Amino acid sequence: MKKLGLLLFLCSSLFALNRIEFNDIMLGTPISQVVARHGEPYAVYDSGNGTAEYEYIERISMNNELVYENHYYLTVSNDKVISKCFREENRPPFDQMYRQNPNYPTYP
Repeated sequence: MKKLGLLLFLCSSLFALNRIEFNDIMLGTPISQVVARHGEPYAVYDSGNGTAEYEYIERISMNNELVYENHYYLTVSNDKVISKCFREENRPPFDQMYRQNPNYPTYP
């Protein structure tokens, strides 16, 4: 059972994009290599002029509650990463007060 748990952990971390992995992506890296390593992006936005923006999201939760999200953006031109951007989003502090059922885990 321990081996199965370790295998699942390793497989899940293999396709996860976190801050350390994001920092390791070098400019000029082919996007096919990024997708092969980290999986399909959450969304791809066409920016025009042959550029696209790939968005990856890392959700950090505790006790079935979303604490914050990290959004990673990769700008791609000619199938290569030309720029990177990172943004962290926190939940509003008043969010739990106004939920219909505060005992049910909800995500924004």
